[in-house]
Amino acid sequence: EPVFQPLLEDDEIGMRTFRSARNLRRSVTAVVEQVKIHRKRIFAGGAAVGMLAGGLALIGLIKVSPPNSGFADLVCGERKYNYKDIQHYSEETHNLVAVNFGGWLCLEDWFFSGSVGRYVSTPNELPRGQGACLPPLLLGPLEKPWASEGELVHRLLNSHGEEYAANVFRAHRETFISEEDYKELKDLGIKSIRIPMSWAIFADELARIDPEIYGQHDPEHDTAIVPDPYYVDQIHQATVPRSWFREMLTMASSQGLRVVLDLHNMPGGSSDGTYSGIWPLPPKFWKENVKVGSGNVSLRQVGLWLDAALIRWVESLDDLLDKGTIWGLCMINEPAHLSAFTGHSWATEDDVLSYIEEYTEFFRKSSLPSRGVRLYVQIIETAFDNFNQKVPAWYHKAFSQEERANWAVMARHYYTAWNNNCNGLIQSPKIVGGGYQCDENLTRITGLLRDCIFSFAGEFDQWFPTPDLRAVTEWSLGTNPDANLACTNADVLRVLFETNVNAFAILHEHGLIEPFFWTWRMPYGPKFQPGWSLKYFSGLATQESLDSNGRCVVGKWAKEDPMGTGAIMSLAQVVPPNSTFGARSHLVTRPVV
Repeated sequence: EPVFQPLLEDDEIGMRTFRSARNLRRSVTAVVEQVKIHRKRIFAGGAAVGMLAGGLALIGLIKVSPPNSGFADLVCGERKYNYKDIQHYSEETHNLVAVNFGGWLCLEDWFFSGSVGRYVSTPNELPRGQGACLPPLLLGPLEKPWASEGELVHRLLNSHGEEYAANVFRAHRETFISEEDYKELKDLGIKSIRIPMSWAIFADELARIDPEIYGQHDPEHDTAIVPDPYYVDQIHQATVPRSWFREMLTMASSQGLRVVLDLHNMPGGSSDGTYSGIWPLPPKFWKENVKVGSGNVSLRQVGLWLDAALIRWVESLDDLLDKGTIWGLCMINEPAHLSAFTGHSWATEDDVLSYIEEYTEFFRKSSLPSRGVRLYVQIIETAFDNFNQKVPAWYHKAFSQEERANWAVMARHYYTAWNNNCNGLIQSPKIVGGGYQCDENLTRITGLLRDCIFSFAGEFDQWFPTPDLRAVTEWSLGTNPDANLACTNADVLRVLFETNVNAFAILHEHGLIEPFFWTWRMPYGPKFQPGWSLKYFSGLATQESLDSNGRCVVGKWAKEDPMGTGAIMSLAQVVPPNSTFGARSHLVTRPVV
């Protein structure tokens, strides 16, 4: 197994000398567990200093990590070890930790929820949403929160006009990710970025339906405000200027980074989640027609136009393709997420699979497979009554072995937070459930997480065996969907990180699972940072933690207990009974009595 515990350097040893006895005991316990796990690659060494004499014989044993450089010198404290862990993992396994740029070109309300943001994937019981701001222009306090990107754009359009709405989104996009982020990623040893995008980046494709609405802007340079083609009077989107976006991709290329472009949502809503762009309105993508133009075109057909447009646009990026910058495409994210919970009333399993077959044919006939670009076939368990019974057989029929070994990637999402057998929470007499409590013995937590995560990885390998290409395009360190209950202690989060990356790298030398962490930055959702921001975990987001409140001011509506239960909430398990655990779901809550 790969080993991720780096050798402690003098400055780190000195820092640990002054730790409390409690943290010392936890550190030694963690290392003892690592010794049990990684017996073959551990060797004796390390000088004793003060009261660490016994501990350093264990702590200083593991193979040295890559030398510090650049941003590593700016990181101090416990997260300095995390920074080196990420570097070491990438070097030792050649299975580089990749990361998502969530909250940049496709918004979720909880990313921008300020000091009282509490729930990951805002629950149905809170349809008003948690969005409190969109810096740098929309700092708050707002009269009421926003629930989804489309709702926010619509509200800004009605209250301040099109120019203001466009300016708010342009300013956000131009500041949320910068050249500094690309440099930090390079220094961490990260090579791949997944960029979730709104469908509005190709809104001009809808001009064939209604040129007056969708054909009046310059898609290369304008940030235009356009209506959702189904929720015309309720939802709007801000287009993404493709010339500017190309410059951002060139910036990534200059740092040696490669990019997966992900169409994260679709017109009318293709999933039941805050990222859908239309939440809390119900998804209509799979069954309904547009309500613009003649109205005789299905939203599903519009989605295929958007997929074809993405392929054509990428084919035009010759310089980036030649450099290997465009690593892959994802044509639709989490298609029909949560439809299995409603008896498939708004999307069937066959709706999802037939759609994938159609966009795959576009990709297959393009020049992209021969130019080294992958197709990430993202499928989520919550759209199926029994994922393993249906999807693997279909997948191996839909794609040849050559395609599965060269450019078709089975992409899944995995989170321990949504499984009551594997998630962690703080200790309280009011809380029911959870696989472990945050202050439990670290050895027990490690064993439980290994059972959960290695079971998922083994099952993934069983149903999609080598030479199939595989990826987990979203995973995190979040231990609970309720940030007030989630673990934030560094030792637990580090065990969770190492267990995930171990599981994704351990299967076969040439059959690894490619991991994309969700997400990179979360400066305006401070409660979520410990579990959901790789930048925070690596120690590079210290200033963001300090100034997030001042740049995202919540309104008078903000409450610590927004659903008014008067009690701490507990989680009901929310994955379908026959589904693989770990898929992200809406939070289902009940008051504890």
